[in-house]
Amino acid sequence: MAAIYMRMLGYTVTLTMHGFNMFLMNNLLQGPVMEDPNIRTFSAMYKRFFTVWTMFLQIFVASLGLTSDYLTLKYSNKKEPYWLGVMRSMKNRLFAAILWPTVFLVSTFFWSLYHYDRSLIYPLFADKILSSTANHILHTAVVPLVVWELVFQPRSVPKSHAVNVAMLTVYMSTYFFVMYYTYLEKGVWMYSIFGIAYDTNICFPLIISFIGVMLYIYYHMQWFLTQIVWQPQAKIKM
Repeated sequence: MAAIYMRMLGYTVTLTMHGFNMFLMNNLLQGPVMEDPNIRTFSAMYKRFFTVWTMFLQIFVASLGLTSDYLTLKYSNKKEPYWLGVMRSMKNRLFAAILWPTVFLVSTFFWSLYHYDRSLIYPLFADKILSSTANHILHTAVVPLVVWELVFQPRSVPKSHAVNVAMLTVYMSTYFFVMYYTYLEKGVWMYSIFGIAYDTNICFPLIISFIGVMLYIYYHMQWFLTQIVWQPQAKIKM
């Protein structure tokens, strides 16, 4: 029973952290700073950045988790409604199939490029609208939060990974489509590294392939950790 309260703490921290960060970012995207054409472009399409997709997904999963855990406690002495199980299963599925691998991709891909050449992933003008704290919330703090979920959510390795892998593939394919559509629509790449790579014959598909490989490595990494933490403990529906 203690695990459910620890999960709820993690969800509350997640929602508070991202809510506070969005409030700060919205306040900074106002006033004289909007005279910068780069920032105006960023503001117009910020919802298309992969980091922002990951943030919204983490908020959604945390909202599902907090609600389902609260209702689990509420119905602890009575029969659970069917839809509560569906909600819990949806949260677990989204976490395993998409949230875990994309959070690790966001953190490792961003910080690797940032320390190599920040202009490839994080232009200088971004400092006007993203503080160091906001940057770490988006690209660093997201990792311990998903690890927290893994540690306090009973789970086991699914017999088949087909559905999870299919969901991850569709999600990433959708994002790459949005990214390319943005280039066709606005003539800009949201991340400079893709613009540089696109001008070559081989680097662009190599980077996309590398990202795909890393995602599937991160996806399977969670099950290795799950075996350490939870096997052979109780299973959850996936």
